[in-house]
Amino acid sequence: MRSRNIKIFLSFATISLVLVWLVFSGFDNETMQYYASITEVKASTNINLDKGLRVKGKLVDGSLVSSETSLDKSFRIIEEGQELEVHYSGLLPDTFKDGAEVLVEGKYNANGFFEAKTVMAKCPSKYESADGYQVDGYNSTQPGSTKGTN
Repeated sequence: MRSRNIKIFLSFATISLVLVWLVFSGFDNETMQYYASITEVKASTNINLDKGLRVKGKLVDGSLVSSETSLDKSFRIIEEGQELEVHYSGLLPDTFKDGAEVLVEGKYNANGFFEAKTVMAKCPSKYESADGYQVDGYNSTQPGSTKGTN
């Protein structure tokens, strides 16, 4: 009976140690993301540049510049009158348009720009139809259109 209790105790201890290790291994600097506003990022001199950050803002109209030879892009986001330059290499989401809300994840560079690893754009709450598109007798070419004549 005593050897059976020891086996059960060792099994539970092993499982407990594995669970504790899994919990604490998820809290390293590479996987941690801290949310900061653009104002906080630009005003703070004590931001740890090794930590991952999430920063939200609106895409500044006409600020997107794409490289013709690579996937490198740069753009600016704005929040509360503060702008932040973002550099990103990769494909942008379809909803990435001028004025869209953008969330970038990455690191703030000592040179004063944000190096994004991930770029997400908020989906618009309403989708507008293209001019001339008709559905069920409604014509979208006229402002405030009502039931059209087919």
